[in-house]
Amino acid sequence: MRVTTAYCRHRAWWSLLLIVVSAAGLSASPAPTQKPRSGNSRTQVIGYFTENGAKSGRYTVKDVATSCAAALLTTLDYAFGRVDGDQCQIADRETALDHAYGAAESVDGTADPVDANRLRGAFHQLQELKRRYPKLKIVISFGGWGQSQGFPSAVQPDHLREFVRSCVHTFIEGYFAPGIHAPGIFDGIDIDWEYPVEGGVTSGRPDDTKNFTAMAAEFRRQLDAIRPGLLLTAALPAEAKLYKNFELKKISRTMNDLSIMAYDLHWNSEPMSNLHSPLFHDPADPSKAPMDIRFGDYAVQGFLQAGVPARKIVLGVPFYGKGWTGVKDINHGLYQPATGPTQDWGGYRALKALPDADRQYSSTAVTCTLWSGGNFWSYDCPEALRAKMGYIRSHHLGGVMFWELSQDTDDVELLRALTGR
Repeated sequence: MRVTTAYCRHRAWWSLLLIVVSAAGLSASPAPTQKPRSGNSRTQVIGYFTENGAKSGRYTVKDVATSCAAALLTTLDYAFGRVDGDQCQIADRETALDHAYGAAESVDGTADPVDANRLRGAFHQLQELKRRYPKLKIVISFGGWGQSQGFPSAVQPDHLREFVRSCVHTFIEGYFAPGIHAPGIFDGIDIDWEYPVEGGVTSGRPDDTKNFTAMAAEFRRQLDAIRPGLLLTAALPAEAKLYKNFELKKISRTMNDLSIMAYDLHWNSEPMSNLHSPLFHDPADPSKAPMDIRFGDYAVQGFLQAGVPARKIVLGVPFYGKGWTGVKDINHGLYQPATGPTQDWGGYRALKALPDADRQYSSTAVTCTLWSGGNFWSYDCPEALRAKMGYIRSHHLGGVMFWELSQDTDDVELLRALTGR
């Protein structure tokens, strides 16, 4: 924790210096950054921040700064905006725009303005975060599990141009509400459509595949018209039967990164405990086809074979666990009958706090398991994340993405494992 805090202070000092000298028309050496991988681009470290966490006060934008996460991330994805009525919308205006943060809750230590039609809320805090960490990219994400029902209609040819225009106008140009104009907070758009054609909470349509490709091209066109360099990314499934519904090579031409959600590969609704985020196949896994190909490397190889450049592939990892209950302590609980799911998702901070737990790291599957009192969890521990970063570098992938920031420990143990800090 001492090293992490010192690093945060060092970065914050450089950020402040850069702002001061820039205002004075001077120049300064750049702030220290992570060592770039081969080529000109930096290894991406993309973390999701949830609006629900901000709303409840459980994890706010200020926590991103004080935990040191902001100094370690390359990109923060704000989850989520809403697609409804063939338009992009702010999902929760009170949280995003209206909530007035006091000085003690604010990133920069000053209270939000109280005047009418002034930017407040989480979006104002993001604005303050960017001023403190000018290298950090902030992206608005749309969709998510159970919130993607608006896409099939919005991307229909008759709706597409105006749909994309609404996203760019509201979130990139910053016309958030009448009287509230604050451009420059968001550096791009992330599409988390779960899922085109099939597999989501709500059914898609057969033409979703080609419409998704057209949507990516239209977003690229309109973003470039505003400013070249704005980000366009997507979170895509790791299951082969789902990612076949994307024209991967085509969309990779117009998108900066394609993140593979290499988690939730086994659900705790299954009657046998299993691994929800393995990187490689475990030969001991009794799963039958097609469940036996649910591991991260299989998806990465599938994306590569489809023609996606390695530098545009981002490997997704979880900061939470999947839990089964009613599990006997045989084989440390792995591949055992279960009576149902545990009552919570088990963020890493909660899993680490469990007393007298039987924790196991599998170097074969590259993931971790935990058995405690009849409950079994599959999750990614620091050892697994360090190994996955080694995989990312050896395969020259674009970087890593994770869901989500609030589920790490207070001293961002998992994020530090990803970045080597």
